[in-house]
Amino acid sequence: MKNFLFASVLICTLLITACKKDDQTTGELFGKWVLTEQYADPGDGSGTYQKVKELKTVTFLPTGETTGEVFEPLTKFKILDSVRLEITTKNINQPLIYYYKVTAKQLVLNPPCIEGCGLKFRRK
Repeated sequence: MKNFLFASVLICTLLITACKKDDQTTGELFGKWVLTEQYADPGDGSGTYQKVKELKTVTFLPTGETTGEVFEPLTKFKILDSVRLEITTKNINQPLIYYYKVTAKQLVLNPPCIEGCGLKFRRK
């Protein structure tokens, strides 16, 4: 009887957690994003994310192109894997590798920087 009760509780718990919507689930990069925070570090590890004063947008299109004000010299992007994007700009001859993490509501981009830097977006 104890085993049956334990199994029933375990199954109910699994069903409840499986049905719960989780904002941390993997989302899709494509779509319109609003820049909300920027990370800046002076090089000593003391940096933090700061809210931006002007909300700018970027849209990642399935064609590999972007629109918006955040990356004006950005021309194209390519998803390399689940954590890296290849970014092509008008100003630099070779592509840049950005690390990214995307959930249903948030996108975090980490450009190549000597000191820490990053960008946080919310889905629009």
